[in-house]
Amino acid sequence: MTESNVMNDTLPESLRILCFGDSLTAGYTSYGWELYPYADHLRVALQHMLSTSDIEVDAAGLSGDQVRGSYLPRIEAKCANTESPYDWIVVMGGTNDLAWGQQPDSIYEGLKKVWKVALDTGANVLALNVLEAEGSGDRENSKRNSLNNMIANHHQERYYSFDLYSAIRYTGIDKDLRKKLWDDGLHLTSEGYKVMGDVIAVRMFELLKMTQQPKNIGPIRD
Repeated sequence: MTESNVMNDTLPESLRILCFGDSLTAGYTSYGWELYPYADHLRVALQHMLSTSDIEVDAAGLSGDQVRGSYLPRIEAKCANTESPYDWIVVMGGTNDLAWGQQPDSIYEGLKKVWKVALDTGANVLALNVLEAEGSGDRENSKRNSLNNMIANHHQERYYSFDLYSAIRYTGIDKDLRKKLWDDGLHLTSEGYKVMGDVIAVRMFELLKMTQQPKNIGPIRD
């Protein structure tokens, strides 16, 4: 059996995923007149990668919400159905907290409570860090980078992170690409949310291969 065949045999045949967060999870664009949740593109990309259609992806994004706001009761409500638990919960938070002057360590403590609720259900957690925003000064950038480092350096069983900040940049890119991806300097365009779903799918596929790989399978032969 080849290595690729072993890997394909161990990948899940079905997945239930929850994408949880604020307006960036809801897919807010065009000043709220349209919504393009990245969850839709995450599902399509994973279907292609896993060659299966048995993938359910729910989006629970609330515009304006903060980690130190109603994140905790919202995630508790979403995880209350123990008969149909999620396999993966993708959590994105902190953008609004930073905008309202919350300190990175306070946001991080709030995120840990949210992650714990998800992990306690048996789900895997994929934590996304905070994207850039137009017009951010040195102080804002420093606080965001501090929070992103906390998210990246957190260690817990079944907890994983993804550097979305590096995958979708606002600064340092061609102006035509920025116009294509970014709507108002904070939210993305429909194309931007598609890219968001695609890059998260690539990261999740990597994690699925890693977490589903059987232990002690012995030598792999053709």
